[in-house]
Amino acid sequence: MQIKLALVAAWCAAALAPGAVSAQPVREAFTRANPSVVLIRTTARTPAAAPATDGTTSQTDGVGSGVLVSADGKVVTAAHVVKTDATIEVSFLDGVPIEATVVWMAPSADLALLQLVRVPANAVVARFGDSDRLETGDQVFTIGAPHGATHSLAVGWISARRQPSQVYEDATALEMLQTDLNVFGGNSGGPLFDLGGDVVGIVTHVLSQGGAGGGPSFSVAGNVVKRLLLDERRTWFGVESYLLQGALAEALNLPQPSGLLVQAVSPGSLAARLGLRGGSLPATVLDTPVLLGGDVLIEVMGVPVEASPSFMSGFLAALDKVRPGDTVAVRVWRGGRVVPLSATATAP
Repeated sequence: MQIKLALVAAWCAAALAPGAVSAQPVREAFTRANPSVVLIRTTARTPAAAPATDGTTSQTDGVGSGVLVSADGKVVTAAHVVKTDATIEVSFLDGVPIEATVVWMAPSADLALLQLVRVPANAVVARFGDSDRLETGDQVFTIGAPHGATHSLAVGWISARRQPSQVYEDATALEMLQTDLNVFGGNSGGPLFDLGGDVVGIVTHVLSQGGAGGGPSFSVAGNVVKRLLLDERRTWFGVESYLLQGALAEALNLPQPSGLLVQAVSPGSLAARLGLRGGSLPATVLDTPVLLGGDVLIEVMGVPVEASPSFMSGFLAALDKVRPGDTVAVRVWRGGRVVPLSATATAP
């Protein structure tokens, strides 16, 4: 009888212990998922805060997270983690750096797909789950590098499923998963997992005051990630630019009120095939470091560049309709004259 009572007491104590029931599946899912998560370090060329006498630019280092999604070395992360002209190194649990390049981006979704130059022999590929089955109140977790602390676990719950208009005006046609996960700089691009250890989202941003973190975090739903990056990759323009308008446009003698000053062009992108040229001369414009000397986009696919959200949304929508074999034409302001450029879109 005493043995039975002792067993019942032990069972009750275990059942009532905080986290005793949920800790086990989280621990097992973390153990399974962790080897597929990567640390991403970038070194990007950026305009110097003050123009250097020799015309050089400064280097900036960034940290983010990502996840291996294919046996041939494809890694998914957030687009803002990897700059267009950045040098990218990825490392797994062993910490050995592996060079990577951007092979595709979905800027409106803040998603990027990287290709590793080599895949470690013991690499673990993550599996996508069905994010459509998630409901508010479901437990999820992420693994990332908050402030550079690699392979850190954060556990939370789905707070809401958000359509883009409820989150960001420019997050077009994307479903976001809102969570109460405590994420910080370095978590960006990291995978959101369900308790089966399957990827159900990619962490892209957090709403906070002063950028300190700690607010609600948002992830692009996993089914959207899979569709955009793996199943239906569309045309990627591959350019970073700075909007010129008003007095700035006049100062550069643009033939119209607005234009996009090209800062950098990503190798292998549509912009590279068009022959667009990035800037190389560091300068400061309205307290913002920029690179001068590059092309200024003044027309894209027959539509003049305008300083309006409607132009950018229309531009992204037009790119989304481009298919392999289509001809894409732009016009740029180069060397004081209008230069037409065109290229044939290829399969991503």
